[in-house]
Amino acid sequence: MLGGKGRRGEETKMFKKIVPAVVFGVVYAALILVGWGLEDVGGFFSHLARTTLFAVTISANTLTMLFKDKFNVEFFKKGEKEDPKEKLTGVALPTLIGFLIMLVAPFLDSHNFLTLNGGDILRYFGLFLFLVGYIFMIWAPLHLGKQFSGLVTVQEEHELITDGPFRYIRHPRYSGIILWIFGVALIFVSTAALVLAVLMAVLMLLRIPKEEKMLHEEFGGEWEDYCRRTAKKSFNRPSPCSWRTFPAVNI
Repeated sequence: MLGGKGRRGEETKMFKKIVPAVVFGVVYAALILVGWGLEDVGGFFSHLARTTLFAVTISANTLTMLFKDKFNVEFFKKGEKEDPKEKLTGVALPTLIGFLIMLVAPFLDSHNFLTLNGGDILRYFGLFLFLVGYIFMIWAPLHLGKQFSGLVTVQEEHELITDGPFRYIRHPRYSGIILWIFGVALIFVSTAALVLAVLMAVLMLLRIPKEEKMLHEEFGGEWEDYCRRTAKKSFNRPSPCSWRTFPAVNI
């Protein structure tokens, strides 16, 4: 049984976990609804695709922040080796683009400005991409646990993870981010958001060679064996390693 100090300590610890999680969720909610327009919140929730996006975004972000400690996940954990430029190109710019798309896409959709033709077909296809992307975005860091970092880095006592989502795709989180952001753009049928999605995809794809170089330097033959074991075919041509991002695309 916990004494008074023990209970207060546990309550304080839980409070420190809950508050950032709630704040993070509220910030995302505010971005989406402010972008759409607070005077027409009902209009935002009148479409199932937008409603699902909102619910998944808020709940997933809040739960991830709340329970990340259970999986030993630190989003920006530093390691023994890291690329100093990654704080800008790998963290700051993708974060900025992520926030911008959640603000700009709803705004343009609500004002029917620079929108794509395709209506519900595009919106629900976007929802599919969004949900699949979110699964990989969350699955990858949770599977990596203490070895995950938002930076391109090698942790102390780092091990090469080749199971879970990494059995199928070398970079499941980057794949998830790309699917997620294109999904958001299509849910809001936004041309401008598609431009932001392309920028995000470019940042992720430019990051991959840096990470693979670091992993190859760290693990050497083990990395090469992993590549050989997971060799796939793309457009009927042998690929030297597992799919980097998407099956049949091999980029």
